[in-house]
Amino acid sequence: MAKKKDERSQLLDLLLHVAAELGAKADREVAELAEVSADNVANWRDGSVKELKTQTLLAFKRNLATRLAFLRQQVEHAEVAVGEGLVPIEIEENSGPSALQRQFIDRMVYDYLGHRFLYFEPQGALAWEGLIKGGYEQDCWLAGVRACVQDWLDPRRDAGGWCKGPLAESLGWDRRAAPRGLDVVSLGPGEGGKEVIVLGEILRRQGELGQRLRWLTLALVDVSIPLLLTATRDARALVRGLGQAEATPVGVLPFCADFEEGQLSFVQRLPSEAAEGRAGLRLVMVLGNVFGNVRDEESFLQQKVRRLLRPGDLLWIDVGIRPERIEHDPLFRMTDPEQAATAAFSGRRLLLEGPYRRWEAAIGRPPSELETRVWLREGDDSSRVPGSVNFCHDLVIKNERRVCTMLYSRRYDPTALGRWLEERGFELLRTSFVHDSQRRQRVVHLLARCR
Repeated sequence: MAKKKDERSQLLDLLLHVAAELGAKADREVAELAEVSADNVANWRDGSVKELKTQTLLAFKRNLATRLAFLRQQVEHAEVAVGEGLVPIEIEENSGPSALQRQFIDRMVYDYLGHRFLYFEPQGALAWEGLIKGGYEQDCWLAGVRACVQDWLDPRRDAGGWCKGPLAESLGWDRRAAPRGLDVVSLGPGEGGKEVIVLGEILRRQGELGQRLRWLTLALVDVSIPLLLTATRDARALVRGLGQAEATPVGVLPFCADFEEGQLSFVQRLPSEAAEGRAGLRLVMVLGNVFGNVRDEESFLQQKVRRLLRPGDLLWIDVGIRPERIEHDPLFRMTDPEQAATAAFSGRRLLLEGPYRRWEAAIGRPPSELETRVWLREGDDSSRVPGSVNFCHDLVIKNERRVCTMLYSRRYDPTALGRWLEERGFELLRTSFVHDSQRRQRVVHLLARCR
């Protein structure tokens, strides 16, 4: 006759009950919380083990606390179903529409305004969406993001025994460590097409592997509330559609914040901020050539991006590639003032003139005579990364005889940019190229680890 197992201790019964209420019901899921093997959990359930080792209890408590903190945050954010028509957005101080409009007025006396003023209002957001949909080859860039994240999440080992995917390795999916929680922070996501792809691929891969993350957060950070709404709805609809198990809490957090000049207060809302040790990983994404749009790459990297990253966290940048002959870049045609007004050029002109036109209308001024000018800058303060060139987009206010720069749009030499990042404390993990519809290399994705 088989020996009858002893009754389970009250302590273990309570811990297993709490874990189940928080979504960890299977032995494997409980084992991940306690950072032990599934065999250990089976012994807890049948009463073979009466108490936990000190380090196991500490790990269990730490990971339960992390999951509870995540759930508290979800309640604070009031994660409302899209079908109910409510999408809460947190607005950082001095980043809302009124604040940006005041900043725009204050800066009209200077010669540089910047990209964030282009689409923070609904009209600018519509112009941006129109530009993306009309001749921008967005399908190519979305396919490129999907290929990158699939490659970087590959948990298989290479011939040397190393994990093929750097993101999979960092998450603990190489089976050498317990899976971690992940905060994906996207700076300037726009309408969120790339971010939704990244979120979906991570969720699908963890389902295939059966290795659940402790949590998964997508933080969308932009100044355009209309675009944030689109990105948030699409991301939450994806999560619901995939039917993810409760074992991995998934959150989509939209923040209206100026990531180039703001305070970055949203970092306090990330689950990884409260997690202990290596429990949480951050992946900061600066996609869509946003890095090439900021005023000063050095200041942006050191003062903003660095504040979001801790040692071991990851940075994902995609930028436009500088072709061997700059004349082959599609933007080069716009440097010719005699060029025909294509749909792409008209869309950019509408985007660039919009903020000034709206300001004029708001104060009752008659419309000025404006002209959009695109010209090349290289080797000056506007393109400090070696090998880069800047397509500078200016607004010429003819009746005032002055010029305002509305947008920088740089192109980079991938090797030089990678070296520049390494010189500033990053370890370059992967470089991936994306081709346009004519099979020309147009975009490069760089994944780097913060030292």
